[in-house]
Amino acid sequence: MIYQRHIPREELFVAQLETLMQNGRVATLSAHLVGVIATVLLFWQYLPLSVILLWAAGFVILLLLRSLQMSNALVERTFQSRPMRVYWQLIVGAVATGAVWAAIYIYAASRVPVTMQYTFLLIVVMITAFSVGYSVVIREYFIAYVFSALWPIAWWSLVHYWEQSYNLLIGLLLLAFCALLVSVSDRVYESLKNMISLNWERESIAQELGDLTTSLRDSNRQLMDARRQ
Repeated sequence: MIYQRHIPREELFVAQLETLMQNGRVATLSAHLVGVIATVLLFWQYLPLSVILLWAAGFVILLLLRSLQMSNALVERTFQSRPMRVYWQLIVGAVATGAVWAAIYIYAASRVPVTMQYTFLLIVVMITAFSVGYSVVIREYFIAYVFSALWPIAWWSLVHYWEQSYNLLIGLLLLAFCALLVSVSDRVYESLKNMISLNWERESIAQELGDLTTSLRDSNRQLMDARRQ
């Protein structure tokens, strides 16, 4: 066996998909469920209860469908047989999840007290920052979520700067925060990619040494048999 010093690009991509789904499935579901519960507790007094419950139910269904899709991809190993299909399913799921957060913020901005509005924005920002740890292994996946969740809120705040005194500041800060997250995600992504490559190289060495040991053991056995004869 010839040891390959660098992981092939296709195998690296597959390993990234597997790592994202293994680490992100439960984390994504848990973080967003906590956010949904917090949102319902914040807004139930100020928004129509039917709207809040419908939004929460739809969001939970979306999260469960995403979790199920990741589970099926891991069990059926479709991230190996059809990696690009799994990749685009993950991207679409990230965009849909982020858009749900942006939509409820824009809907509630003019209907709830300012303190509740900014508290909700803090929840969205915290969930986004938390997602760096498990989703940036596929950089496009993380960026898709960031720009679908925070980018619409930022531009809506800038366009409606006259409605509330801090809208202009919030819009500018969110744009800067998006830029910061993209910059941080690049560094974290490179670190995770190098870690995956290093693990693959170690496994390749271990497999090669195991095969070599087996080959030597077989050769020794054949030599001993030949000596007996």
